[in-house]
Amino acid sequence: MSKIYIACGLTHIPRQFFSDYSNNIHKLAAKLEKSGHTVKYALKHSDPQLSEVEKHLKPELCYLWDKNMVEEAQCIVAEASFPSIGLGIELQIAANKLIPIIFLHKDYSINIAEGVKYTNPDGATHKLQISDGKISLMALGLPNVYSIHHYDSLTDISQDIADDIINMCLRNPIEHGNKVRKSTHYSSKKTMSRTKKTSEPQN
Repeated sequence: MSKIYIACGLTHIPRQFFSDYSNNIHKLAAKLEKSGHTVKYALKHSDPQLSEVEKHLKPELCYLWDKNMVEEAQCIVAEASFPSIGLGIELQIAANKLIPIIFLHKDYSINIAEGVKYTNPDGATHKLQISDGKISLMALGLPNVYSIHHYDSLTDISQDIADDIINMCLRNPIEHGNKVRKSTHYSSKKTMSRTKKTSEPQN
């Protein structure tokens, strides 16, 4: 089938949500694997391996291993509920190769940015441009973004819907200036609708 990389934040996920967040990543991977896709993600394919290398090697190997997983993928599923520098780097790597990105976002109540105004040195006041406060405009503006899905629970996304999310992307190559974007909301309260350093970790 397809090679999928699940990109996500990890380092600064609020610890009260970390268990739920990481479990969602594992559940998503299991659903995609059950559908026949080959799935890689940091929680399974790089972070455990980093624990076995010397401290001074960790940053470079983290970058190399995750970069390779991104570049080898045919589609990136990005869980972007929380802002992350590492996730942003991975998204840019994918953009450089026009690997399609599917965004996922869950409302954790504290991760929706509120509007704010600021004043520049010239005295002009402006309203910060933050879209809907969920995913940054910079990320949403990547040329390879295919779709955005807001969800309440990944258990609501059945196997065939998970397949559909991926197949939407793989059947429609992304080209600069010809972006296809779809946005859906999956909710448990609503009826869902489809719209040397080694370059690889040693398992």
